[in-house]
Amino acid sequence: MDLTAARALAAQQQISIDFIVREEYELLLLKELYESEFGAHLVFKGGTALRLVYGSPRFSEDLDFSAIGELDAEKFAAVLQRSTNKYPAIVGIESRAKFYTLFAGAKIKENFLTRAFQIKIEISKRKGKLVQGEDFTERVITSQHAPLTVLARVATLELMLREKKDALKNRRAARDVFDYWFIHQLLKQEAQVDLTGFDIELAKAELHRLLPRSYWRVVDAWLASAPKTRR
Repeated sequence: MDLTAARALAAQQQISIDFIVREEYELLLLKELYESEFGAHLVFKGGTALRLVYGSPRFSEDLDFSAIGELDAEKFAAVLQRSTNKYPAIVGIESRAKFYTLFAGAKIKENFLTRAFQIKIEISKRKGKLVQGEDFTERVITSQHAPLTVLARVATLELMLREKKDALKNRRAARDVFDYWFIHQLLKQEAQVDLTGFDIELAKAELHRLLPRSYWRVVDAWLASAPKTRR
């Protein structure tokens, strides 16, 4: 993607050019992972999956997965490292492993952007059997920001909703509230948006940054009715 194309898409999508470029590289990294030996062992989930597979308007910054098999941390890092040879703008890969999680970060530096950015990759290895057809299905990942498609195992909306409920219990991130609401919309279910305890100014800044302008009215209506909590 060049600067002209990125600017045109940013104007069309009503979002920062940085998110346009980020999404292109998210898809390229997904392609590398799902075409590798690890592809059959990864279930794509989280906000980026919600956008690229289920059509959420919210842009996302990370790639999240659950593992459904054994993953070798060193081989996984090597797969990501190979992406630096194929895509010059991927200038570095960092990775580390904890007992239940593999973490990685891909540093991207496009010459027409003013600064580099990082795409975080997190793979949960927590025990718990995921059932095909119930917890994940084969889906096609696409984006208008990159001319390619990726076949992947993707979490079902029902699994993502369960995980969003857990996230809302353990952290206070406005993006989780939006995702919770959006999943309910897709499932044709009512959702009570509760922003009690949120810093309203921070929540507004976060959601305005991640959403096209056409969704700001929805967010602002939620925030207007929420109890005012400030830092």
